[in-house]
Amino acid sequence: MGDEGMWPGRACLEQCSDENKSTTADGVALSNATFQHVNVLVTSGSLIPSLVKCLLFQLDDLIPEGNVYSSWEVGKLQCFSLIKERFGGPNVQFCVIGDGWEECAAAQTMKWPFVQVDPRPNSPHRFPGLNFRTLGHYISVVYGNTDEESDSGTKEQLPPAAIYEQ
Repeated sequence: MGDEGMWPGRACLEQCSDENKSTTADGVALSNATFQHVNVLVTSGSLIPSLVKCLLFQLDDLIPEGNVYSSWEVGKLQCFSLIKERFGGPNVQFCVIGDGWEECAAAQTMKWPFVQVDPRPNSPHRFPGLNFRTLGHYISVVYGNTDEESDSGTKEQLPPAAIYEQ
């Protein structure tokens, strides 16, 4: 079974990660790019088995181990708050991708866009239809148009920032 079959969200993460290839182990950009993407995983499972799952699904190149959070004891809202504290800034935009009510409610409380996915076959909310462009539409609904005019009159994309996977 290929990577897509093992974890269908991988293609979307790869597409987002292709936008900023030069990052440090904790996801911080090394280049002077206009924007960067940071992939973060928030799981309701305990941390160690979740890290092992990331290795088994070969996601360690897309989600650094320092960007894996467990909401086991504190809940999704607390994890999202910690993530906002860590990665937040004036031009940072967050987007939650998940399949549960808890991350949906937490995203709503944080005023972050929520993209519902469903791992079941034949579901209308499957990962294969999810891509960077689709995420951009969700983000623009909450944050407004992400293309802003710079002082030089050219369009400059604001950072789409962190994407949080469930």
